[in-house]
Amino acid sequence: MAQQSHGPVVLHIPAASAYLALTRATTAAVCARLDFPVDLLEDAALAVDEAASLLLQDAVTESELVCRWTPAGDNLIIQVSSQSSSGRTPRETTFAWTVLTALVDEVTAELAEGRVTLSLTVSKVGAIAS
Repeated sequence: MAQQSHGPVVLHIPAASAYLALTRATTAAVCARLDFPVDLLEDAALAVDEAASLLLQDAVTESELVCRWTPAGDNLIIQVSSQSSSGRTPRETTFAWTVLTALVDEVTAELAEGRVTLSLTVSKVGAIAS
């Protein structure tokens, strides 16, 4: 049987908290498809929820939230972005940022053309070893 390639998954939803369940469900589905351990799958889903919530606080009204899950070897790169009303990335000194960084291996934030993107890296290598 040929091994299947796992390409990126992209989700466009309204920038509203009512749609956050879709980001969690998609994260869980992508992680399950990539054979991530259950505890890592749950951490990744919580991290995406936290990242999306951070961005929604500053999202332009009636804009969209875009989530992208990209497999990269033993890593999963998750990007969550929205149009920013303030033109700033989330502060990295908040409790929400601390929670986010505790759930994944790496978090970065960038602003480009008025969109804030949070990039989360989740690695299953450390989880398998522990």
